[in-house]
Amino acid sequence: MTAEPLLAAGYLGVLLGVVLGLEAYARQTTSAWASRVFAGYRRAVRDAPAPAGPGDWPHSEVGRFHRAVALFVCVVALTLASAELVRHHRPAEAVVLAAVAVPHGLLAVVLVRRLRRIEVTPPE
Repeated sequence: MTAEPLLAAGYLGVLLGVVLGLEAYARQTTSAWASRVFAGYRRAVRDAPAPAGPGDWPHSEVGRFHRAVALFVCVVALTLASAELVRHHRPAEAVVLAAVAVPHGLLAVVLVRRLRRIEVTPPE
């Protein structure tokens, strides 16, 4: 086994961490009004502006953006794994590359499903 498939597998592992981090970030709320600082401000000021809802733009599109970037990273990782499998197709190398490529494929399917479920609401 040469070092190139091992380096590619390590890089694919790093990309898997990036994808999982982007997916976790896509699930977080982006509303500034959800923070503790603004909660205290709303209690202290009587005529505080109304908080933006989670469906208001741009807050409604942040999760979709991060999932789309995560899907792109998955596609790049799958392309890299495929190219490495074409170049290095010994059984041991194929097993190592497949072991790190399969999670990317599964995550890509999950991300596509989640992106299709999100309704697109254009800004007014």
